[in-house]
Parts: sequence; C-alpha cells; structure tokens
Amino acid sequence: MNKIRRINKNGSLGFFLSSKFLFLLPAFILIGMFVIYPLILAVGYSFTDYYLLKPDNISFVGLDNYFGIIEDKYAKQSFFNSTKYVIYIVPLQVALSLFLAILIAKKSKLNTFFRTAFFSPYILSIIVVSLLWKNILDPELGIVNVFLAELGFSKQEFFGNPDLALQTISFIILWQGISFQMLIIMAALQEIPSSLYEAADIEGANAWQKFRHITVPSIKDQLVFVLIVVTTGTFKIIIEPLVLTNGGPQGSTSSILLYMFEQGTRYRQIGYSSAITVVFALILIIIAFVQRKLVKEE
Repeated sequence: MNKIRRINKNGSLGFFLSSKFLFLLPAFILIGMFVIYPLILAVGYSFTDYYLLKPDNISFVGLDNYFGIIEDKYAKQSFFNSTKYVIYIVPLQVALSLFLAILIAKKSKLNTFFRTAFFSPYILSIIVVSLLWKNILDPELGIVNVFLAELGFSKQEFFGNPDLALQTISFIILWQGISFQMLIIMAALQEIPSSLYEAADIEGANAWQKFRHITVPSIKDQLVFVLIVVTTGTFKIIIEPLVLTNGGPQGSTSSILLYMFEQGTRYRQIGYSSAITVVFALILIIIAFVQRKLVKEE
C-alpha cells in the first residue's frame, strides 16, 4: 500500500493504482467480458455472413444484413410488436406504480398486507409467472374461461387469437413488473418533508394541487428513472412471448429480441442476428437519450 501511495504522488499511473480503482476493477472486468466484448463481436459479425454450422467459411458482406432487415417483413413485424408492447405497458405501469405508491405510502394497518401482496409477483421468476397465467387463461380449463362460461359469455382464446394475444401478454408483464416500480416511487415519496404538505394545507391547497406542485416535482428524478427502465425493459421482452406463444399466432406476439434469438439459434444466421442486435441496441440508446432530454428540458 505504501508503494502504491508513493506512485500516486509521483507517477502518472496514480489513478489506476489507487485503492478506488482497484475496488472497481472486478466490475470493469465483468462489464468488459459480458457487455463490451460481446457488443464488439456483434458489430463485427453484423458485417459478415457468419453461419453457425460453417464457422470457418465467413466472408465480409458490408451492409447486406442491415438492408435485409429493411426488406424482412417478419423483422418489421417484430419491431412493430415491440413498439406496441411499449405503448400498452409503459404508460399504465408508470401511472399505476405512482398510484399504488401514493396509496400505500399513507399510514394504515393494511399497508404491510398490501405491500406484500403487490410485491409478491416480482419475486417469482418470469417463467413461473408465464406458466401460471397460461393455466389461468387456458381456453378450456382455465379459471377465467370457466368463470366467463358460468356468466354466459363465450370462452376466449387469450393466446390463440392474434387480436388478443399481445394484449394478454402485455397485461401479464404489467402485473408482474408494477411492484418493483412502485417500491422505487414509494421510497422517493417517503423522502418528501411533511412540512411541505402542512404548509400547503395552511394555504388551502387541495389534493390535486399538492400532488401537482409538491409530489411530482419532488420525485421527478425517480419518475424519469422508472420511465426509462420500464421503456427499455419492455423493449427487451423475450421470455413471456417465448413461453406463452412462441411468437405466435401468426407472429402477432414476436418481439425484436425473440426474432433475433430465433435467427441466431433456430436458423443459425449469426451475422443477420448480430445486425438485428446492433439495430436494437441503437434504438435503446436513442430512446433513453430522447426521454432524458425531453424530461430534462421540461
């Protein structure tokens, strides 16, 4: 340690040999191995015709894979489906998370029960949740369809109807993910000084005015974080459509990542799959940048 301190004072490598950097070094190594290096490989493979069954026969194809994405109707459908997932899930998840957080943040004897009930779905794995809902919404034996039949309604093919499958999966994702976002917002709500609300009460402010002028500005950073996390997380959906519908029916529930996964594993088209990965990564970066920019400007 003494040797390192002497180098910090006299040498240009002081930062890299400092204790702070040494503590961060394992994280940098892991990020490099599992994020940076695979991304560099994906960019490189995206300009080739790399076929998994012929790894020694790789040739440079330029932008052909990227032009292929533009002409591929199934790729465009997957991009469109991912956009619909975002439209269905993000506004509802952020709004409901905020509503539930405000509801539970109030002192009540039932708060512990509600916190446990709302957070329970989040600790279950995605596969367990998907299989659970697959049984609940089974067209013949699922409890929902049995209940609909008892009420005189026709049974629904929740996962077999192209006009209903994507909305059904969106509901399941919303149901599971809402609790985590709720906890983040609730933690922010508890940091707001009660004196602000007491002052607002003296001024005669109503509930909406306190929400608009105190609550929202006080938790703005957390709301931005939740908005970005939910949006990027929704774009990365793959397990739910894979387990519940395998992208069907008629490709109506396939997402970008699921289509990329199929191209890479089922059809072994590593070059084409890598090009989809690069486009997908660029979309996420642009979305995060635009969201942050718009909210910051407001």
